[in-house]
Amino acid sequence: MSAWKAIAVLAAVTGCAGVQRTAEADLASGHWIGEIDRNGWRQPVALDLERDGEAWHGQWRAVRDGSGQAFESVEVQGHDVRFETGKLRFVGQVTGATLTGAVTDKVADEPVGELSAINQPVFNPASEWSPPTIEP
Repeated sequence: MSAWKAIAVLAAVTGCAGVQRTAEADLASGHWIGEIDRNGWRQPVALDLERDGEAWHGQWRAVRDGSGQAFESVEVQGHDVRFETGKLRFVGQVTGATLTGAVTDKVADEPVGELSAINQPVFNPASEWSPPTIEP
């Protein structure tokens, strides 16, 4: 194999590895719709998680009344996700397009329930393609 071919193969393999690491790092990004199951009582929630450079941030909202708040801290390590509010802590993981894990009360350090959510793309009508208008 010539030196140029070896360099081209090495560059291609290195580039693919970088794309994989970036895709893995962004597994938690997005708009999540799901629910917290509190011993049979289900509370619908929406979560938004974003990465800004190396820092993560996000917020949650109760679907029923729209109340919510920003997360105090968000940590993402590969598939593992952890975030906290003033009272609650979530520790879980992303599998495909599903985020699941345990929710605990930070103060009492007791389980509150289980969160299960699915990554949903946010619909933006302005981003939809429209056919051109033909004028006579």
